Amino acid sequence: MRKTALFLSVLALGSACSNDSDNQDLDAPVILSATLNGEDHDLEFNAGEAINLAVEVSDNEALGQLKLDLHDQFDGHSHGKLSSTWTLSEVYNLSGSQTTFKESLQVPDPVTAGPHHLILRLLDAAGNESEFTELDFVLRNGSEPQISITDPDFSQGFQITKGQSFNLTGSVTDNIDLAEIVIQVREESEHSHKSYSSTIFSFDKDLDGGSDLSFDLGSLSISIPSTAEIGHYELYISAKDSEGNYGIYTAEIEVI
Repeated sequence: MRKTALFLSVLALGSACSNDSDNQDLDAPVILSATLNGEDHDLEFNAGEAINLAVEVSDNEALGQLKLDLHDQFDGHSHGKLSSTWTLSEVYNLSGSQTTFKESLQVPDPVTAGPHHLILRLLDAAGNESEFTELDFVLRNGSEPQISITDPDFSQGFQITKGQSFNLTGSVTDNIDLAEIVIQVREESEHSHKSYSSTIFSFDKDLDGGSDLSFDLGSLSISIPSTAEIGHYELYISAKDSEGNYGIYTAEIEVI
């Protein structure tokens, strides 16, 4: 009789544990969309501007927290100085199973101009974490290097056959000393937003003079390797001045 009672107790305990396991929430929440001022690409903002963040999120049971991490994407080289960088790390509590979270992000003024990166992570009430979502944007403060391209006209679309090269007509100018020029042609690949899987052309020049106020982009020939994959690439030009400000120029290139 005692053995029977013990067996029934163990059976009941095992059944309860099984039910608890069956009811455990193992499904990750989902970030359905994320925008800054209603857009998710080709983002540029000014010092002192208020940026409206909107994040649409969902979970099968209950939302928990939205984590935000914002930082610059400067190259980390030692030349130049960073006068006022913008970093932000926040955790927002959420409720319900689906909502559109909204928050106003205030860009500092003054702020160092250049590329920035925002990462969003979502947790539900059970601790499951979503895939992260990224938003890239450029900050301007009016003092960053100015990049001007007059030829080719990238607004009309630009194609080049692999194995060939092309020249730019244009310049980089600033009212203070330029420190570095970086030019890349890099392949676009998709993640949550635009990312880059490989670089097929790279040029990096440190300007060591004390009064380099301009740089002629026409002095450079951009060669596309014959081994490059056919597809869409980004021409990326970054100019850094002695105050740490970055001017950024991007254009789409199709390699055929």
